Amino acid sequence: MYRCEDYLNKDNTSGASTSQLSSRWREKISEWYFKMVDHFEFSREVVSISLSYLDRFLSATQKAKGVCVVDPHLAQLAAMTSLHLAVKLHESKKIKMSSLADLSRGHFSTEMIEQMEINILSTLGWHVHPTTSLQFVDQFAKLLCMKTSVREEVFEMSRFLTELAVCDSYFVSALPSNVAYACMLVALEFGGDVVSTTLQSFVSNMGFMAGMQADNATVEDARSRIREIYMQSAAFQKPMASTEKNQLSAMKATSVERSPTCVVDGSKAFVSSNQ
Repeated sequence: MYRCEDYLNKDNTSGASTSQLSSRWREKISEWYFKMVDHFEFSREVVSISLSYLDRFLSATQKAKGVCVVDPHLAQLAAMTSLHLAVKLHESKKIKMSSLADLSRGHFSTEMIEQMEINILSTLGWHVHPTTSLQFVDQFAKLLCMKTSVREEVFEMSRFLTELAVCDSYFVSALPSNVAYACMLVALEFGGDVVSTTLQSFVSNMGFMAGMQADNATVEDARSRIREIYMQSAAFQKPMASTEKNQLSAMKATSVERSPTCVVDGSKAFVSSNQ
């Protein structure tokens, strides 16, 4: 129901893209989503839900056509509508269709957004409650054997890493449980001595309670990718002195203020992603 094929895949023989939609296009959409939810003060988890709708819809659309081509104009409309749908279903506050139409600067009308909403719901079979990586992190964090204050810092670091991961097209087809586990392993890895001593017990608990193995190839690949994108992010800091105070300060640096994007003019960001 909620699995998705990578509709941004490249041709296996030539390496040339077989899709008009690039990874960079999806990254821009992700950034625009974060800017919008921050501006309207929605939960940042709405971004993961919106991208679940968008990825599954575009993947299914390509599969139905039998070719790896989706009209970019249709994709932009689907991206905007996916956010509107996620907010409508998962937030108490709403975004008016007319406001979204205005943000598109005349590209889309309220009627077009309304029709796309029907198309997305039909294509997804009304499966509109995906489990996000952050929800798995919330559950997995209960298996951490450490004092509450440190557990909270590991959770915040893991949350930040899930936000980085959701922007990366590498994880389009990944299971959110694997992404969540990989994020927590990386959070513990960069947490220093104060949390690294709990890594072994956490891995053991995950194997026993959740049936997940840290040395599983899929988890290892996800962990390597997340580590890479974290070390390339602006939030990455060189290791500090191995004291609890310094380690916690380093982890706190990856709070909302240093998450993937900050608030700017959402309309400009959306229009630029269509160029």
